[in-house]
Amino acid sequence: MSIRIVTDSTADIPPEIAELHQIEVVPLLVMFGDEQFRDGVDINSERFFRRLVREPKLPTTSQPPVGAFREAYERLRDEGATEIVSIHVSVKLSRTIESARQAAADVEGVRIIHIDSGMASLALGLGVIAAAVAAEAGATVDAIEALARDQFRRTHLFIMVDTLEYLRRGGRIGRAQELIGSLLQFKPLLTVVDGEVVPVGRARTKARAIEELIRRASEYRPIAEAMAVHATTPDDLEYLVQRLNGIAPDAPITLGRVTPVIGVHVGPGVLAIAVVSAPAPID
Repeated sequence: MSIRIVTDSTADIPPEIAELHQIEVVPLLVMFGDEQFRDGVDINSERFFRRLVREPKLPTTSQPPVGAFREAYERLRDEGATEIVSIHVSVKLSRTIESARQAAADVEGVRIIHIDSGMASLALGLGVIAAAVAAEAGATVDAIEALARDQFRRTHLFIMVDTLEYLRRGGRIGRAQELIGSLLQFKPLLTVVDGEVVPVGRARTKARAIEELIRRASEYRPIAEAMAVHATTPDDLEYLVQRLNGIAPDAPITLGRVTPVIGVHVGPGVLAIAVVSAPAPID
C-alpha cells in the first residue's frame, strides 16, 4: 500500500519541503490580462511581486482546471499510489476542492479522499506537511485524515496586510469589509474563521502590528509548531520569527514566502504566522 499527499499552491509550502516529503502541489492560475501563469511554475514570487506593483490593473486568479488534478492523480496512481489524500484551501475562499473532486470521479484504480482544510496559506501548509510525514511513517489513510482534521482544528492563522485593497478588489475579505472605511492609516490584522477571512484588529505601525500578531498567537500556547511567511520584506520576517521564538522556544518554525496566487489577494508587504496548539493531554 502506498499513500501520497496532494495539495494546491495556496498552501505556500516551500518547494524543497514539498520535494522532501513527496507532496504533489497542483498550481492555481494567475492571470495578468490575457496572460495566464501556473502559480509557482510559470511565475515565481519574485517576478510576480515586481510586476504586481507596476500593473495598473489587478491580476485575477482561478482554481486549477479539472484536468490538472486528473493528470496528477493518474500519474501518482501509475507511480504506485494506491490511496491519495487531497487536502485543499477553504472552499469558501476558492473552488479548488470542487475541481479536485470532479477530477477524482474520472480516475480509477486509486482511492482518493478529499479534505477541505477551512484554511489557506501556511495554515493549510502545516497540515499538509503533517499528513505527508504521517504517510511516510506508515499511517493509514483514515489515520492521516483524522490527524489532518484534528490539526486544522488546532491551527490559528494571523495575517498583517499593508492594505485591505487587494482583498477587497479580489472579493476575499468577507466580514473584513466592515473595516475598510476605518483603516486608511492602519495595518489591518486578519485571521480565518470558519473558512472565511475576518478582521481581528488593527495597528498604527508595522512594529505594533507584529507585536499584536505575536500576542494573539501566544494565546494558543503551548505551541507545537509554527510557520511564518512574507511577501516582499525578509527583514520583517526575520524579526517576526525572533519574536515567535520568544513565545514558542521549543516549537519548530517553518519559513516560506507567499506564492503569487495568495499575493494577488494580500498584496506586497504581507506578513503572516500560523501556530498549531499542542494537543490536549490525555488523562
